[in-house]
Amino acid sequence: MKTELSKIFGKYVCDDATLKKYMPFWKYAKYKKIKEEGKALDSDVARAVAKAIKTWALKNGATHYTHWFMPLNSKTAEKQVAFLEIKNGKIIADFNEKSLIKGETDASSFPNGGMRMTFEARGYTVWDYTSPVFIKEDGAGNKVVYIPTAFCAYNGVALDEKTPLLRGLEALNKEAVRVLKILGYDNVKKVNLYTGVEQEYFLIREEDFEKRTDLKMLGRTLFGGKMLKSQEMCSHYFGMIDDKVSAFMNEVDHTLWSMGITAKQQHNEVAPSQFEFVPIYSLTNIAADQNQLIMRVIEQTAKKYGLVALFEEKPFENINGSGKHQNWSLSTDTGIELFDSENKDLNVFYTFFASIVTAIDKYNDLIKASASYRGNDLRLGGDEAPPAVVSIFASDYILNKIEKINEWEESGKDLKFMETGVKSLPTFVKDICDRNRTSPFAYSGNKFEFRMSGSSQSISFSATCVCAAMSKVLKDFADCAEKQENAKLALLKEVKDNFEKHKKVIFNGDAYSKEWRDEASKRGLIEYKNSIDVYRKLDSKDIVDAFEDVGVLTKEELLLRKTNLIKAYIDTTTLEAKVMLNMFYKEIKPAIEKYFKTGKALVTVKTNFDVMSKSVAMLEEVLMRIEKSKNKEKLITGILLDLIKVIRDCFDEIEGRLPKEFEPFPIYEHILR
Repeated sequence: MKTELSKIFGKYVCDDATLKKYMPFWKYAKYKKIKEEGKALDSDVARAVAKAIKTWALKNGATHYTHWFMPLNSKTAEKQVAFLEIKNGKIIADFNEKSLIKGETDASSFPNGGMRMTFEARGYTVWDYTSPVFIKEDGAGNKVVYIPTAFCAYNGVALDEKTPLLRGLEALNKEAVRVLKILGYDNVKKVNLYTGVEQEYFLIREEDFEKRTDLKMLGRTLFGGKMLKSQEMCSHYFGMIDDKVSAFMNEVDHTLWSMGITAKQQHNEVAPSQFEFVPIYSLTNIAADQNQLIMRVIEQTAKKYGLVALFEEKPFENINGSGKHQNWSLSTDTGIELFDSENKDLNVFYTFFASIVTAIDKYNDLIKASASYRGNDLRLGGDEAPPAVVSIFASDYILNKIEKINEWEESGKDLKFMETGVKSLPTFVKDICDRNRTSPFAYSGNKFEFRMSGSSQSISFSATCVCAAMSKVLKDFADCAEKQENAKLALLKEVKDNFEKHKKVIFNGDAYSKEWRDEASKRGLIEYKNSIDVYRKLDSKDIVDAFEDVGVLTKEELLLRKTNLIKAYIDTTTLEAKVMLNMFYKEIKPAIEKYFKTGKALVTVKTNFDVMSKSVAMLEEVLMRIEKSKNKEKLITGILLDLIKVIRDCFDEIEGRLPKEFEPFPIYEHILR
C-alpha cells in the first residue's frame, strides 16, 4: 500500500467533521441539531453549509458539482455544473444555498410510468443531507463534487429510488419506536436499519467482450454451451487471486476508501471469472448510494486493466449467476439490536422477528416483485441462487426458543463451542445457527439476509418494500395494543397470534427440492413463472393500502412503478430478440454456411440449424406482432421467450460440434478462466 489507510480514507468526503472545520461554530451546531431532529434546513444554515462545501471542494481541486440522483432504472444520473459565474465582468467561483438544495432536470425523459408527458418536463432534485457530499475523480483526473439528491416531478410525485426509501426508513423508525415504548423502552428515540451489501460480478477480457454483440448490447450472452470444466471442482471459489485482478481490486479499494466507502472484503466467487465485493454495514440509505458508486468504480477501474465488469444476473449459462445479497440489521440509538435472539429482553426479539415473518408472508408478492427483473428470472432457482418462492429460514434453534418464550428466564447467552478434534487448534464460540444458502430470506443470528436481489439492481426498492411491509405490521400491532388497558400484554398477544398465523412462510430445509415447491404451493406461497406475473400484483388493494397507510408510496406512485417495470421488461426482452436476430444473420449463419461448404458437416449440426432457422423466421414475425400489439407482455411471455430458448438451445448444440475455425465468436472456454 503506497499510503497509510488512515490518510486515504474519507479524503474526498465532506462529512460532518469536515463541515465543522469550515463552518462558524454556532451555525454548525444549528446544522447538527436540524439533522438530529430530521427537519429541513433553513436558508441561513444552508448558506453556511454551501460556503463550507465550496471552500472544501476548491481546496481539493474540484471544478464542477452535480446533483446525483437515482431514476427508476437501477442506474444513477447527473448533470455537471462548473463552479463558475461572471460578476462585474470577472470570472468567480460560485456555489450558494440554492445550488446546494435544489436542482432542475427533465422529468419526462427518465422512466416515469407515463406520469409526465414530453411537454411536461420540469422535475426537481433536492439535496439529501443524510448522505454525505463527496468528490469523485475520473480517469483523466477531473474532480466533481457529488451531491446526493432525491428526484421528483413538478407535481411532487417521486420519480426515483431514494425518496420512497427515505420515507420507508422514516416510517419504520416511527412505528418501531411506538412498539418499543409499549414494551417499556421510553428512552429509545430512534431506530435505524443498517445494511451490508454483498456485490457479485464477473470480470472478462475487454477483447472478448468486444467480439460478443450480446455482451455489448445486453451485458449477458444469448448463446453459449456448457463448458467442459466450469465450477464443479470449486477450484475458483476463494482461490488465489490473479495478479492483474489483485492490482485492479487494490485500485478499486483505494478509490472507494478516498470516498469514505468501507471496502472490506474481496474474493473469487464460485463461477470462473466471478468475484465478490463486500463493504462494512452502514445506514441503509447510505448503503444504497454507496453500492451504486461501488458498481461504477468497479466498471471504470476494470477498463484501465483491459477488463470489463459484468453486473447482469446471468451473463453465462450453466454456471452461477450474480446476486446482491442484502444483510439487514435493526438497532436503536441506545444500542439494542432488535433482531438479536440473544437479547436480554426476549420479548423485543420476538416482537420484531414476528413482525418480519408476518410482513414477508402477508406481503409475499411485494417482496418477490422487489427483486423481479428479466435478468433475475434467469438466475433465480439455479446454480446457488435462491428459488423464486419467497420463504424465511429461521433455524430450529430459533423456533424452539420462540416456542419456550414463556418459560425463558434471563440467564445470559446460550454459548456453544466448536470442537475440531485437533488438540492444537483453539475452541471457539459457534454461531447460534447454520446458514441456508437456498433460502431467499435467511436469518443468521442478529440479522436477515435477503438473497434474491439481482446483481444489477439497486437495493433501494427492495429495502423500501421491506420497510413499508414491516412498518405496516408494526403499526397494526401498536394500533391494536394502544386501545387496550394493558397495552404490553395486548401487544404480545397480537404478536403471538400473527406469528402463529404467518409462520407458514418459514422453511428450514432445502428450498431447491421439488418437495418444497409442492409444499410451498399448498401453503399458498406462489412461484411466479416470470416477472410480469408478479408486477401485476403491485397495485393490488392490500399492497396499496399498506404503502399509503404508512406514507411510503401513494397508489399513483405504485402504479407508475408497475407501469415502468412492465415497460422495462418488454424493452429488455424485445431487445434480446433483436440482438439474437442480428447475431444469427451477421455472425452465426455465415459461419455455419461456411462450415457446410466443407462437405464434412455433421447431421446433428444440419438438423439443429434447420430448426434454428425456422425459429428465427418465427421470431421475426412475433416481433412485428409485438410492435403492433396492445398486449405486448402476453406475446412475450406466451411465445417470444419460448422461441428465444429454442434458438439458443439449437445453437448451443451446434457450438459443441463446430470446428474451432468456424466459431462465429469467442466461446465460454475462451472467455472464462
